[in-house]
Amino acid sequence: MMTGWRTALLWGAVAVVVAATALSFVLWGLNGPAYLVDLIAAYCL
Repeated sequence: MMTGWRTALLWGAVAVVVAATALSFVLWGLNGPAYLVDLIAAYCL
């Protein structure tokens, strides 16, 4: 039973990383690199 929730947690983490990567590429394509740079700067400052 322990491997069931660990596997689900691993797949959930992989899904979040893939979704974040896909979203970053979509934002890059729509608004160019300046949008992502501004977004990172806003979170860091």
